[in-house]
Amino acid sequence: MHNTLHSPSRLYLTVACLSVGIVSSIQAQNYAPIVDDRVKTDLVEVPVVSDETEQRGGLEIAAVLSAAYDSNIFLSNNKPASDMVTRVGPTIAYTQGDAVEGEGGFVKFAYKPTAVIYSKNHEDNRVDQEAMLTAGWRGKVSSVTYSGAVRNLGDATADTGEQTDRVETENTILAAWNPREKITVELGIGNRMAKYSDSALFDSSETYGNVAVIYAYSPKTTIGAAYQLGRLNVDGGSDQTIQQFTARFAWQPREKIIISLEAGAEHRKANKDAEVNPVIEFRADWTPRQGTKLYLVGYQRQQASAFYAGQDYNVIGATAGVSRRIVGNWTARLDAGLEKINYSRVSGIGMSGRKDEIWFVRPALEYKFSDSLDLSFFYRMSDNDSSDQDFGYRQ
Repeated sequence: MHNTLHSPSRLYLTVACLSVGIVSSIQAQNYAPIVDDRVKTDLVEVPVVSDETEQRGGLEIAAVLSAAYDSNIFLSNNKPASDMVTRVGPTIAYTQGDAVEGEGGFVKFAYKPTAVIYSKNHEDNRVDQEAMLTAGWRGKVSSVTYSGAVRNLGDATADTGEQTDRVETENTILAAWNPREKITVELGIGNRMAKYSDSALFDSSETYGNVAVIYAYSPKTTIGAAYQLGRLNVDGGSDQTIQQFTARFAWQPREKIIISLEAGAEHRKANKDAEVNPVIEFRADWTPRQGTKLYLVGYQRQQASAFYAGQDYNVIGATAGVSRRIVGNWTARLDAGLEKINYSRVSGIGMSGRKDEIWFVRPALEYKFSDSLDLSFFYRMSDNDSSDQDFGYRQ
């Protein structure tokens, strides 16, 4: 364990010459995220805690400055509004101990406020905030970890079709035990919540418990199985009992290829009605040569709608990207993705069946001045072909 605090480093600078929205690659996750992946607002993703900081421990400070022209800041089909959007935000992170290897206690904390400033729509200026904390203890054959996150956001979402002020939280306690050298048993409990400032939208809260068994078949192959039982409470709709059965697979066939997959089924029951849907989280990363990286992400999951009382939506999507260092410190990137969203009624009465099909493409050019300063130019185009004309949009 290192006790020395290191001097703050890292300054990220991003300038957008042409932009019609912002997105980042979607990361594979074991369970439904607290933030809807369908709309991202960060121009670039600054690591909440960088790998380098985790290894050495101590304090790290980063910052992002970005300016982007957005042709549809509210994701509106009927009244699209364009504006120049400036984002300024520091990230303060602290790490002590090692959460992956070794024994003893560890802690990771980060806080990232982001000022969002509109050139014309001044009344919509805001400060988004994000904080996370991970703390725990590792022994020779067991560990206990707490992970928590909270976000105060105000960006527009595809579900609501407007800027949506909300607070999203997630808290998880996970205990792991290694009864044998290659076997790990995990037990966890947690809660995730979304609370909206607009009383017309529907808050949701889910409490869950899960158990998983993981087997290290070889140094490069891990397999496992997991079961999760949860209770979802949504304002304006009936409570839902949710069960998930999934199998896990992680494989590194070669040094430059990493594949992870979690797939299974989810059973949801509200009152006397029940349905079963697939759940999938997949990611593959490939580095064919130095300076070239490719990734592919696929996912399917169900989420509660904040806009429609008593309705859930099923999300099926994929994102792919490639980056290539072209000359000197210049790197070219290209990301593209497609999502299909189907709404269905879980409880209550009324119309349902809205369908969205969202795609985006984002080329970018980045220049690395040093280990602590980057400059990026990018353009992003996105389109939502919705069966409800009030929610389709183009950026």
